[in-house]
Amino acid sequence: MTAAVATLPEDVARVSHELPLRANLSALDNIALIPIYQRHFSVDESNRQALSLLEQLGHAGIAALRDPDMTPAQRFITKLARAIILRRPRLIIDRPGAMLYDVPYPDFIRELAAQAEMAGTWEIFDFSWNQALYQE
Repeated sequence: MTAAVATLPEDVARVSHELPLRANLSALDNIALIPIYQRHFSVDESNRQALSLLEQLGHAGIAALRDPDMTPAQRFITKLARAIILRRPRLIIDRPGAMLYDVPYPDFIRELAAQAEMAGTWEIFDFSWNQALYQE
């Protein structure tokens, strides 16, 4: 984790290669754990929210996949959905190239951000030599 990300407050949702998924759970279950344990929703309601979020991101088809069966982009989508479902005002993506080596990730992230209805700010922390990738 970069030093800047390590010092972020707890009200920030993070997507990082250092925050792994539970390998024995499906994408849907990895996402649904958040509302089950943090907001005490029922399993059915948590699964509904998780599936709705995957649909919103355009990746409902990965719901049944477990971590070992996912591509890097699918794993990223699951981590992103897990962060978004926290409903925090800031979302930090830490070094996306370490997670998204199978897709052109600046464009991939832009497409996801355009689809996601997250109130708040998405920020990317990356190596200085990659900063030009995010300039528009």
